[in-house]
Amino acid sequence: MKDQNSTYEDWKKRFPLCFERKGGWMAFSLEYNAGWNGIVEELLGKIEGHLAEKQALGLLDPDCGFQINQIKEKFGTMRFYVSGADDTIFGFIDEAERKTANTCEMCGNSGALYTKRGKFWLRTFCAAHAEEYDYEPYNSEAANEDTND
Repeated sequence: MKDQNSTYEDWKKRFPLCFERKGGWMAFSLEYNAGWNGIVEELLGKIEGHLAEKQALGLLDPDCGFQINQIKEKFGTMRFYVSGADDTIFGFIDEAERKTANTCEMCGNSGALYTKRGKFWLRTFCAAHAEEYDYEPYNSEAANEDTND
């Protein structure tokens, strides 16, 4: 499996409208494990297609248009931070973020939310990776009961 830096370099070539920097202050950041690369790549394809359609219609502002700022794992699922997105792109992002809640972030197999034993760190793992990293299934009802006491 490729490392994330070479994946990012490949994506910049394949999805140029997604990764064109608009001169803003924020640098791009990629902070998640490779198991979600398929979901991210599918998302980038949808965004690139949408941006290309807008560009063909003359509706894409080259100076202050769409920009990806960060893709990361947070609370066990993916977060995809952008600027200059429209409702269509936000819909694509919402769908992809939901998919990561059921996909192991390490290997891309079917997964679920797990929590670190004795801590409140959430990750989406398959059963094998949860065991490898000493995580247990996350029970949101039990967590809510603990905070309501």
